[in-house]
Amino acid sequence: MRLLLAFMACTFAALHVAAADIRIETPWLFEPPPGPGNAAIYFGLRNTGTSELVLRGATVEGAASAAVHQHSMSEGMMHMGPAGPLPVKAGGALLLAPGGYHLMVFGLQPRPVAGARLPFCLEFEGGARVCAEAMVKGLAEQ
Repeated sequence: MRLLLAFMACTFAALHVAAADIRIETPWLFEPPPGPGNAAIYFGLRNTGTSELVLRGATVEGAASAAVHQHSMSEGMMHMGPAGPLPVKAGGALLLAPGGYHLMVFGLQPRPVAGARLPFCLEFEGGARVCAEAMVKGLAEQ
């Protein structure tokens, strides 16, 4: 029993350290147009720790689903689709920005409006979870 408790304590400590090593910087999204409530959240992701972390997924308040996507060029056409797990090297950073990686959000209800904040959480390999709020920008701010 003591061994199990020690293992659980170490596991919790490892998750806490991993979550503390991640910084979500300046998250934002454009106000989605009327319709199905789809949007893309952009932000910087910084790993201040000494171990690589892998972004595996996300949840967004009021959304049916969310996933990390990327834009890519193929045969002269721009395509968008799931990016899969994204590693963030120790001491490294990853930028999720228009035209590249982004957090794609589907089925937002209610539709967020300019000036609001949209809570979301990122999920990392090993169970670490880090949350933030994205600022909703008006369409005129494009």
